[in-house]
Amino acid sequence: MNTALYLKDVQLFLDHAKQTREPVTLTALKADGTLLQLDGWICISGWWTKGYHDFRSPVSGQIRKVRDVLIFNVNGHPVYI
Repeated sequence: MNTALYLKDVQLFLDHAKQTREPVTLTALKADGTLLQLDGWICISGWWTKGYHDFRSPVSGQIRKVRDVLIFNVNGHPVYI
């Protein structure tokens, strides 16, 4: 079983992944309650004060904005608030 991460640790990890352009895999909830699965997407920006990060698909170039509190799995690790 993978070690759980706290939200603050996830924010730090995503900021590091943004600097290194490391692809991440995450699962989050969308506003309508459905699951959003991002496999191998690259974090391109993040704002701690606003509470979200932007991700870009390496395949299509599509950009998604994800609220940090709605992320519940990053690279196989569960996320706790």
